[in-house]
Amino acid sequence: MVKGREMDGVGVPEGVNDTLKRTLESLQQLETELTQFLSLSDPEFLAELPLSERAHSLFSLAKLTSTLFSLKLRCRGVNPNDHPFKFELDKINVLQKKVERIPRFSEGTSPQKQDMSEGEEPEMNYQEQAGQKRKYPSSDEQFVEIDAMNSLDKKKGELHGDNSGNIKGAIVIDISDDDDDDELLAL
Repeated sequence: MVKGREMDGVGVPEGVNDTLKRTLESLQQLETELTQFLSLSDPEFLAELPLSERAHSLFSLAKLTSTLFSLKLRCRGVNPNDHPFKFELDKINVLQKKVERIPRFSEGTSPQKQDMSEGEEPEMNYQEQAGQKRKYPSSDEQFVEIDAMNSLDKKKGELHGDNSGNIKGAIVIDISDDDDDDELLAL
């Protein structure tokens, strides 16, 4: 029979006990703060938030949930990177980059925009211009463009009779006033 800290004469190292105590304290603190945090996930409360704050809140909930699930997997001896859950973690990392790009404005406008009069354009200094990236078409857009061009070429060939011996194509009727045609009709 196992008694407290000992198991057949083998003692549990003090470092492990200290780690377990700290983990238990952290879990108790998490339990109290988690209830407060989850109360902020109420749909009615979220509907009242501005769009950017709502996005940050929902992202925080997703990150918290994934972290807790990852912790649960680790406690069971499963590496989260080897679990199908890894795909969801990757999606959250991509979303994190997108959410970080959303500016946090208290009233939806920046102080710079509030100071500008209606006719003014915001001036950009050299550092801001240099920091902006050029937008090149993505590879998906290029493929769509290539497919559209191929489709147009094919339709164009069908309409003009692409000289491949196909009968497909537009029928051309000559309605000019030639006297030769009148002679053929008289016969």
